[in-house]
Amino acid sequence: MIKTFWIILGFIFTGIGIIGMITPLMPGLVFFLIATFCFAKGSRKFLRLLISNKYIGPQISDYRKGKGMTIATKVTAISILLLGTGVSAFIMVKIYWVKWAICITGLVVTFIILAQKTNKERSR
Repeated sequence: MIKTFWIILGFIFTGIGIIGMITPLMPGLVFFLIATFCFAKGSRKFLRLLISNKYIGPQISDYRKGKGMTIATKVTAISILLLGTGVSAFIMVKIYWVKWAICITGLVVTFIILAQKTNKERSR
């Protein structure tokens, strides 16, 4: 019963992680890391599937080893972030304080991404 609970939570966080990889301002990797924890408690099979995934597996592995983000990942994340915040702030929203909040949040997240250690091994 407990293992089933952890497996269900793992799938929920995996789903949220997938949404987070697509949606700007939502950190997908954090939810995949939580899913990794859940699968470690509930199912080694699903844990291996998540870690061996060609898209998210290397990022999980690098995070666990403290290696940081590749330049390509940083560029992609910041590009999607700026596109999403730009569209939100300048096209979708009409209230000025909300526009400012979106822009400031986008800048803070951009600086957080830039502050992450750069993994030069997989960048080549």
